Amino acid sequence: MENNESDIRSLLELAGRRSSTVVYEGYARDDQNVRDNLLIVESSESIYSFSKSDIREEEEIGASGIAEEGETGERRVRVWVRAGAQAFRTTPFLAGESFSPFTVAMEQVAPPAPPVTLGMPTPAPGAEGAVGAAAPSLPWVGANWANSCAGGDSFGNNCAHFLSDAFIRAGYTELQSYGARCYTWAKRPIRAREMWSWFNSKAVRRSNTVQQNTGWWAVFQLNEQVYWGGHVALLNSNSMLYYGTGWYGNWNQYLYQW
Repeated sequence: MENNESDIRSLLELAGRRSSTVVYEGYARDDQNVRDNLLIVESSESIYSFSKSDIREEEEIGASGIAEEGETGERRVRVWVRAGAQAFRTTPFLAGESFSPFTVAMEQVAPPAPPVTLGMPTPAPGAEGAVGAAAPSLPWVGANWANSCAGGDSFGNNCAHFLSDAFIRAGYTELQSYGARCYTWAKRPIRAREMWSWFNSKAVRRSNTVQQNTGWWAVFQLNEQVYWGGHVALLNSNSMLYYGTGWYGNWNQYLYQW
């Protein structure tokens, strides 16, 4: 009995350490250019440098669990990197191009379950019967909400992926060339923070509180201590229905109208 309890505790601890992480594999060695960073050579196309403080777990991999050795003696590892961590990445480039840090992707990591709070907006049952307009409107986006991507793919965090699908279906085709996008022909944006930036560029009205009967709002919700990537949704404040994969009413609210 004690052994079973110990095994369960160990599994829970492991799950806790690996939650909100992204996995990378490759040959590893200390980064000689950035102090306290680990260099991961995934392939000739992708080389990463992660701060060791952002690596939650690390294990050596190879045949039968024995570490493989690269030609220059590097060890082959699998690492779990904190989602949202700043890191460096090199890929083939043309002379004169610049590099910048990148953020470890959040779309592969599922966010925490949204809270259920009395008085908060509730999920919309489906399209509300909006009809076509001369210019795409936020109600028309709601009418095109399908809780899916036209390309049929899915990620751990689908909030931006599925909401951008509704925006594109409604006529905002500019999003098909905006930021990081899914790998299908549909090319839907997949990062909530990039959708946040797009909301801000479109907005003519902004608010940080949800107020009933003020119309339709594109919403970004954020609590960096809980989930760095944030969450996006569409809100009809007249009916207090939201279109999205969840509603995080206890996070910071950023609302936009246009």
